[in-house]
Amino acid sequence: MIDIGRGCCSTGCECDCDDIPSHKMCQITEDKHNFDLERVKRLTSDPKFICKCCGRTANNKENLCSPDSLKS
Repeated sequence: MIDIGRGCCSTGCECDCDDIPSHKMCQITEDKHNFDLERVKRLTSDPKFICKCCGRTANNKENLCSPDSLKS
């Protein structure tokens, strides 16, 4: 099971959870009080990738810390 911590995870993934770029889904969805639903909708409208770290999905792998293709 994935343990989602401060915006990311604590499973020893490839990302640096202390310095996640602002274009990554971990950061985009972190701030619950300033959540931009329309931006998230645009970035996830046709997801092709899933983060191996936290399970978030996105249209482009650039928006995930540890992307993997959703296609088998």
